[in-house]
Amino acid sequence: MAIKSDRWIRRMAEQGMIEPFEPFQVREGAHGRVISYGTSSYGYDVRCADEFKIFTNINSAIIDPKNFDPNSFVDLKADVCIIPPNSFVLARTVEYFRIPRNVLVLCTGKSTYARCFRGDTRVALVDGSAPTLEEMAIRAEQGELFWGYSIGANGRLIVTQLDAPRYIGRDSLIEVKLDNEKSIFATPDHLFMLRDGRWITAGELKPGASLMPLYRQVARGYEMVYQPLNGHLYPTHRLADEWNLRHGLYQDEPKTHRHIEHARQGERMKAVWERSPDRHQRQAELASLLSCDRTVFRRFPHIIDSFRGQKTAEKQNHKVVSVRPIAGDHDVFCLTVPEAGNFALDNGVFVHNCGIIVNVTPLEPEWEGHVTLEFSNTTPLPAKIYANEGIAQILFFESDEVCATSYKDRSGKYQGQRGVTLPKS
Repeated sequence: MAIKSDRWIRRMAEQGMIEPFEPFQVREGAHGRVISYGTSSYGYDVRCADEFKIFTNINSAIIDPKNFDPNSFVDLKADVCIIPPNSFVLARTVEYFRIPRNVLVLCTGKSTYARCFRGDTRVALVDGSAPTLEEMAIRAEQGELFWGYSIGANGRLIVTQLDAPRYIGRDSLIEVKLDNEKSIFATPDHLFMLRDGRWITAGELKPGASLMPLYRQVARGYEMVYQPLNGHLYPTHRLADEWNLRHGLYQDEPKTHRHIEHARQGERMKAVWERSPDRHQRQAELASLLSCDRTVFRRFPHIIDSFRGQKTAEKQNHKVVSVRPIAGDHDVFCLTVPEAGNFALDNGVFVHNCGIIVNVTPLEPEWEGHVTLEFSNTTPLPAKIYANEGIAQILFFESDEVCATSYKDRSGKYQGQRGVTLPKS
């Protein structure tokens, strides 16, 4: 079974396989630049129609594939759809497909929405390792979980779970070279976090730009990380304990468990930093807090050191040296961070996560219809998708032998569907 090229796609489209059909990549619309759609080297970028069904839980609905409740959705017809945080939307393609009998079609998300990296990009994990995104995608399929570093809502470094590392598709890349002589290969629209917390796309980065740094070093046998909120070093295992506390992992443990006290003390100290903008006021409150919990800090002196102002030896921020395009299309990968929406690369910078996941079942031989698309927003922020612009990439695979039974032969229940089609029992 081989993937089919643009020449084959154009020939088959003339026979009615895709309608309407765009034989080349379209990047400009009536009102300026659009997310590209049309024929690519080895696929076809489909457009999203302006019909949406937005999931709502106002009726305390349960998503049951055997008994799908239409009242769980709000219908919208518009040029733009906002997907609520941690929710999903159903839509359909502009294109109507008629799949040949010897062809199977797969769908992948478009990297414009996914914001991706080359597969060999390494991610900083709290266990000290730095696997590539491609390695993480393979290990995630085997059930492995991952934890990394993120910048939280208040600008504080936290530990977060890194979810769904996955292959996105193929796209053009640019190289962002840093002053530590390392390079990052990302899609031009991928967001990088600046030192002041603002976001900027990779394509807009300029030489000399300061990026939010991740500094790690070992002190007294513990890994310490640079806390950008206050410029101090902080033990990684403290951040991991805070994650456990936030997610209720210590609820059934005895109250004297040292990790619980450790994490709770960290939460109290974090609250002091967040509510006390004046430096002298913070020092006074922290001194009082240390006095009240002297027994805890006598047992863990390294915690006191991290708040008494021990600084990391590295003062520089990672700065951009150069940005340049890379020839050709490349396999790209990304992941999702539901709690924070960003994660740290092993190169020492923070980048935005992939927020929108496109879910589409394979298009079987001799199926025809509009493709129903599911967009999942896995971030804590609203996400925007655009109608009549590129949304996903369709890949065609031709078998060397015609199947004995096609979807049409089985009289499949989704045959000839038009518009956004809900699951049928």
